[in-house]
Amino acid sequence: MQLLNTPIPPPGVIWTVVRFMASEGKPLPKETITLYLEPGEESKNSGPVHHALNTLRDLGLAIASGDDVWSLAGGLQKLAVDGYAGFQRAVRAAVLGVAGEVPDPPDDIRRALAWMLQRDPFNESFNWATVDQFHNRSAPDGQLVLINDTRWPSFAAWGTALGLIAPAPHTGSRHVPDCTRAVQQVLQDGLECGRAVDSMSVVQLLRRHLPVVAGGELAASLGYALSAPKVVGSSVSFALMRGEHEGWLALGQDSDASVVVNLHDPERSSARICSSVTLLEADDA
Repeated sequence: MQLLNTPIPPPGVIWTVVRFMASEGKPLPKETITLYLEPGEESKNSGPVHHALNTLRDLGLAIASGDDVWSLAGGLQKLAVDGYAGFQRAVRAAVLGVAGEVPDPPDDIRRALAWMLQRDPFNESFNWATVDQFHNRSAPDGQLVLINDTRWPSFAAWGTALGLIAPAPHTGSRHVPDCTRAVQQVLQDGLECGRAVDSMSVVQLLRRHLPVVAGGELAASLGYALSAPKVVGSSVSFALMRGEHEGWLALGQDSDASVVVNLHDPERSSARICSSVTLLEADDA
C-alpha cells in the first residue's frame, strides 16, 4: 500500500468521511455517503469519497458488504462524532502497523517518517526544497526518502494528522519533526495520571507505539541505530521536554536512580538525565 500517491485523498477528506459515517451510527450504502458528501453521479466511483473509503478499508478501518454498504471498523468502530483524537490514534496505529491488522502497510510514509523523526526539532525544519537539495539520499540505505516533489504535500499533511510532525512556527511552509501530539496521546493511554513511572519503561512504551522514532522497531529495520537503549532520540526528547514545559508532564532527575535515560537537550553541554516520568493531565489530546 502507498499512502502518498494520488488519488488517495488527504487526511482531512478522510476525516470528513469518517465523521459523517460516525454521525449516522449505522452501516451506510456508498451511494448515500457520496450523495451527501460529493453530489454528482460522475464522481461516484472515482472521486474523493470512493478513494477515502478504499483507503480506510486498506487500513483495516472500514469494511464493505457485498451490496456496497460500508461500516467503520477497527479503532474507528465506536468513534464519537467529534472524536478527532480517536481518529488520530486509530489511523496512526494502522499506518504504523501497531494494531497488526493491516496486511500491506504504507511503506512510503513509514520510511519518510522514520527519516524525519531522526532529525532534530530543536534546530531543523524542512520543506521539499531542503529535503531534495540536502537530505533526500541521507537514509542509511542510500535510497530516496521521498521519490519526488508531489509526495511532500501529502507527507506533510499525513505526518501532521498522525501527530508525528508539525508545521514549523514562523517559517512558512516548513515542518519540524515534532511528535509531541502523538507522544501525549500514547502517554495518556498508557500511564496512570499522577503516578511516577521509571523513564526507561516510558521510552519503551513510546517506541512500541511509535516504532518510527529512534529506537523503534521500524526505525531500526531501516538502519537507524542508537548508540545505547538509554539514549533518547531528539524528536522524543523534544516532545517530553515540551510536555514538561506545557505542564502536562513532570520529568524526574534523580541521578542515583537505578534506571535513567539520556535526553537530548541543546541547551546543555551533556545529556539531560531523566529517571522518571509523571503524567500530570489525563485530558484527551
